[in-house]
Amino acid sequence: MDVIRHPGDAIKGPEDRFFGDVWLWPRIGATANTEVRNVLFTPGSRSAWHRHPAGQVLHVTEGVGVVGYRGGERQEIRAGDTVVCHPGEEHWHGAGPNTFMTHIAVTDGPTEWKEHVTEAEYRD
Repeated sequence: MDVIRHPGDAIKGPEDRFFGDVWLWPRIGATANTEVRNVLFTPGSRSAWHRHPAGQVLHVTEGVGVVGYRGGERQEIRAGDTVVCHPGEEHWHGAGPNTFMTHIAVTDGPTEWKEHVTEAEYRD
């Protein structure tokens, strides 16, 4: 058995990758290529558009959030939902306008960051 100690304090997500207040806990359970993070989105906050060549899995642990992908409709997500972002699919995710949302993000490989999500993309 291995016990991995708490990795440290959360850091605020960088402004070029997130809109609003987003908090990222250090990597947990990470291997050389796979990263697992707990991410807290405050009301109205969200990621910028981005993609993962090998995909990403998001599991919502608390609250209500929203997700979107290029060419698709914005969808509401809730605690207990799991979102599978396919390899190379450009997407974004964040909290609802009036709610907090926390998810566990599992990412294999690098993240390619794009532009910020517009208010219209977030609200529609």
